[in-house]
Amino acid sequence: MSALPLCAHAQTSGVQTGTASPAEATTSDTGDAQLKDIIVTAQRREENLQKAAISVTAISGADLTTRGVTTAQQLTQVAPALQVSPAAGPYTVLTIRSVSNFGGNAFSDPAIAVNFSGVYLASPTAVQGLFYDLERVEVLKGPQGTLYGRNATGGAINILPQRARIGERAMTLNLEAGNYGRIAASGSVNLPVSDNSALRAAYQIVHRNGYFSDGTEDESGEAARLSYRIEPSANVTVDVVGDFTHQGGRGGGATVIKRCGTSACFVGDPWTSLSDEPAAYLPLARQSTTQFIDSNYYGILVDAEIKTAIGTLTLIPAYRKSDINYNSTQAGFQILEHQKPEQISMEARLASPSGQRLGWLLGGYYLHTNVHARSNTESAAAQTYSDQLINTGGETAAGFGQLTFAVTPALRLTGGLRYTWERKTSDSQRYTVRHVPGPDPVIPVVPVGAPAFVVNQALTFNAVTWRTGVEFDAGPRSLIYANVGTGFKAGGFFLGPPGANSYKPEKVTAYTIGTKNRFFDNRLQLNIEAFYLDYRDQQLGYVKLVPPAVVLVTENIGQVHTKGVEVEAQLVVTPTTRVGLQAQWLDAVNKQLVYNTIAPPAATSQCRITGTNVDCSGLRALRSPEWVVAGNIEQSFPLASGARIVASLFSRYESSRELDISYIPETHAGSSTRSDAVLTYEPDGRRWSVSAFVNNIENKVVLSNATPNPSYSANGVVAATLRAPRTFGVRMSGKF
Repeated sequence: MSALPLCAHAQTSGVQTGTASPAEATTSDTGDAQLKDIIVTAQRREENLQKAAISVTAISGADLTTRGVTTAQQLTQVAPALQVSPAAGPYTVLTIRSVSNFGGNAFSDPAIAVNFSGVYLASPTAVQGLFYDLERVEVLKGPQGTLYGRNATGGAINILPQRARIGERAMTLNLEAGNYGRIAASGSVNLPVSDNSALRAAYQIVHRNGYFSDGTEDESGEAARLSYRIEPSANVTVDVVGDFTHQGGRGGGATVIKRCGTSACFVGDPWTSLSDEPAAYLPLARQSTTQFIDSNYYGILVDAEIKTAIGTLTLIPAYRKSDINYNSTQAGFQILEHQKPEQISMEARLASPSGQRLGWLLGGYYLHTNVHARSNTESAAAQTYSDQLINTGGETAAGFGQLTFAVTPALRLTGGLRYTWERKTSDSQRYTVRHVPGPDPVIPVVPVGAPAFVVNQALTFNAVTWRTGVEFDAGPRSLIYANVGTGFKAGGFFLGPPGANSYKPEKVTAYTIGTKNRFFDNRLQLNIEAFYLDYRDQQLGYVKLVPPAVVLVTENIGQVHTKGVEVEAQLVVTPTTRVGLQAQWLDAVNKQLVYNTIAPPAATSQCRITGTNVDCSGLRALRSPEWVVAGNIEQSFPLASGARIVASLFSRYESSRELDISYIPETHAGSSTRSDAVLTYEPDGRRWSVSAFVNNIENKVVLSNATPNPSYSANGVVAATLRAPRTFGVRMSGKF
């Protein structure tokens, strides 16, 4: 599916890569306003989005700036099929079409692959500080693998920054001020170095006070990126990209929800932090008031493209590391962690020249990771903290390829295959720290006593995944396609007793049929896609009592069947008026979801509880609303001076969803509608602009995540994270 949020228009002959300003409707040679062609690289080649026979949404960098997107969580508002929720500290939960993962510690692997500038980010903490000076973001839905370096069961998010441009001397500047003390600045400078090389520097600075009463859920960070491009010959292009991000401030926040009869309610004002609700935690100790996050992220990559007689060779060596340090109560209990993930990767692809009847791509991928972490988590009822020393490593090697054969000029067949080998190792221990009641314990420099759990072992996994498809040009601007693909995500470890400290791989098979169309002289776009997913051995992470400790475990306890339909429409009503609509209907059901725990959910759970056995089969899958409907209208008002005013309104409706495997009323998120508006003035020449914006006009309180406290049976506390309240402000942008 193509993108609802993309707001650029142009003549039929033009193309764009996602950098035009919003609400711009230019005219064709006949004088009629038309939709612009969007160029994406989701299939590792440049192609018109309307000709790409895959499920992909593209959001331009200009639209991300217009909507004020500076974090991964904000993608939910601009990409309706994507659910992004914060977890504790820097962790993020991504969900696409019912496939998701809860990455809450250093053992986790993402189910949704995030790729920055073509490099897979192995750590689920590594998506911070990337959303500035972007060309576009692509959201791919369904399993990936035959074209991409790292396999993924749920999909991929491709974050594509602007690269240095040879021969161009330019500068951009964006400034923003808003409520909650928000101050943001970003920009770029592109300079030619020689006739065949250029340098681009970009930066972002964001500071905002917290939404919660104790100052948490703030935003504080700085980021910088340096890109160098050289073209030593007509057939060789080399890009070198280095980036740095610092994330600071108080970090994510949460409030308290408790049961009110048969329903649930906030204990106080929704924006009263759980650290300011000590009475809610009785008879247990209050939560810490010293939350912070202080993390640094580094990366460097080389992207070399070499055109040869047999095809285009692409080589992408990359290195990334992080130094993550935080104290968080966002999950409803205190977590202290210092984590140092590191990765080295290499991807090589050889793609056939374009225009051939038989197109092909062959690739190889290697990834080496290691993580060293010390993590302390609270068990309030036992008046203890864990002391986890985590040392994990991994190696991944894969070979992949895809063929496309044109049976006729209008009919094409595609087949892809991938072999993946993975090895994971762990030399990790968990100790217990006993303390007096209260937060912020003193953790011994050297662990005391014997470890409660030891995980010192290695696991090896391998799998073959595949993809096959057919596509047919039903008209000059009409495409019909159908695909079947499989996905695989390796198993891993968690800190538990021998024989119960690892989990198996998860697998998914996805079926898709769709059509992409342009009608009425390229003024109406109508795309429809139906899909079905068989999601097996689902890896679900949750907090579980494993004597003698409360442990974040990952278990293969789910099987989900998902069917759905996605519809996207865009219409240029007049040269100055455009409307858009995107809707997704999702029927995602737990074919099987059974787990065993010494501390089962409350009796109010929708699950069937028999002793320590919990059966949630037949219930709706987690983080999977039945309906998501997003619409927008953009109206441009030309002025006699050549300037114009552009008014944009965006609205998103989401039906209710379940947020935790306990399936209790407190973790049920109700339906909601949130609307954003932007009013922009652009002078003649469009060299600068000034905008006033308001987000969440309704000031709707919407649950993003909800986690029962490990001591729920004693205090009834559920920690709830919320999407942003109403925000407003002004933005100024300039091009020089």
